[in-house]
Amino acid sequence: MKNNMFSLFLMVTVSLMLSACGDENQPAEQSPPQQQKSQPVRAISLPLKNPSFEQSDQFVKGWGFSQHAGEPSYEVSIDTTDSTDGKNSYRIERKLVQAWGMINQWLPLNDAVGKSVKLSAMIKSEALGPKGFDLSLVFRKANKKFIGEISSEIVTGSNEWQRIEVTGVVPAKTAHLQVTAVLNDAGMAWLDDVQLTLIDKQ
Repeated sequence: MKNNMFSLFLMVTVSLMLSACGDENQPAEQSPPQQQKSQPVRAISLPLKNPSFEQSDQFVKGWGFSQHAGEPSYEVSIDTTDSTDGKNSYRIERKLVQAWGMINQWLPLNDAVGKSVKLSAMIKSEALGPKGFDLSLVFRKANKKFIGEISSEIVTGSNEWQRIEVTGVVPAKTAHLQVTAVLNDAGMAWLDDVQLTLIDKQ
């Protein structure tokens, strides 16, 4: 009887010891990895002059116009019959063969290196050639020398009003930003509700 009791006691003891050893060898439960918190994004509207062409009559106030070379080849005007924001829109039409004609505006861009800037606008087109019409961000140094350029998709053919946009990261040494809307081919284009935003991840 004593031998049986001793054998039972020994079996229980060995079983408990083996169970304890097995628990020690098991890896500790790992807590689920903490998800990285995404940085908040702050969008700052940059002050363009006359972005919807409402302050214009026969002149495009706040905007400059230039063309590639030669005699005047484009007709630019304010259209008071077709717009998406307010009463007016800007219209450009190529009358003579020329490489490009563009409307543009300059603004200072300080302390923005490494941040993203987005240019967007409503655009309508009629019979545009394959080189079409586009928007561009042109980055320049303090002395206004060219650093780089990023352009939107090209609008070709005939299209009703649509919003297009271009986004780029501000490169080093940028002090000025030139925003442009360029007609690169035959045809006619309209522009309205131009928006410029600086995107800053805090």
